[in-house]
Amino acid sequence: MSIKIQRRDFLLGFGFLGLMQANQLSAMVSGSVPKNIPDLSLPLNNVLSLLRMRASLGNVDQTPWHYNGTLYAQRNSEQPIPMIRIEGMESYRVIVLEDGTYEIIGNMLTFFRDLETGEYIDEFKNPITGEINKIKPNTRRASIGRGMNVSSMGVRPTPFIDQMPDKPLLIDWSFGPETVWMQDQTSYPPGLNEPRLQRMTMFAPLNEFTNPDIQSLSSAFTATVLMPWLPWMNMDDYEGHTLWHASGVKLKTIEELPSDYYERMMNGYSQYSGFNLEEDTGPVIYE
Repeated sequence: MSIKIQRRDFLLGFGFLGLMQANQLSAMVSGSVPKNIPDLSLPLNNVLSLLRMRASLGNVDQTPWHYNGTLYAQRNSEQPIPMIRIEGMESYRVIVLEDGTYEIIGNMLTFFRDLETGEYIDEFKNPITGEINKIKPNTRRASIGRGMNVSSMGVRPTPFIDQMPDKPLLIDWSFGPETVWMQDQTSYPPGLNEPRLQRMTMFAPLNEFTNPDIQSLSSAFTATVLMPWLPWMNMDDYEGHTLWHASGVKLKTIEELPSDYYERMMNGYSQYSGFNLEEDTGPVIYE
């Protein structure tokens, strides 16, 4: 069963042709662009292509991802210092809303591993402060009404949509002989501590992207993130911020996570392994 495409989204998508011509807006589409792709000058097609890349147009319980990478410390203009390895899971579910837009709700759970041994760790000797820090996993849960609203007018946190301007959803797309990739930037709610930026590139096989019968693409991603120091680092008195680099792949089921990660999640954080649509998880904590 597929997600129903709402009439309002069709109106938004096709109605933007005149708006885009009048304001000289254009989609960023480059590379060896095939002829049999959706018209990516239409925001609606960017919405649907984004959902296929990140989650699914099918009526599925969840679309999980697995990723790993490295967290760096960046002090002023000094060379970044690798601090700790990261490994995590994000999982998404797409909800069709009554107003014709979509909401992606999600779970995130990131554990930390020793930089040298690769073992999971619960405490960490900070090379900058010299302190032994107790480590807390990086977590986030977003239930219905607290996720990301996706429409032809952009991707924005649902609780803050009235505080963030409308902007036609036109993503940067590139095409190679066998691969398509999109570059996108996370929209954070106003008022958060800075710096805060996530720039992501998501890849998929071109033959899947051009096949409209495939509702969820076999995607992979790589991303760079700038964020303030994590609370458990106890570094508020130090100038600088964290720099994250991570890469990962979309999974078919949550059970495809690596066995040691899956066991650690289920033993202490099983609430992140699925969605209860009747539950209100409370405000999303971005800090």
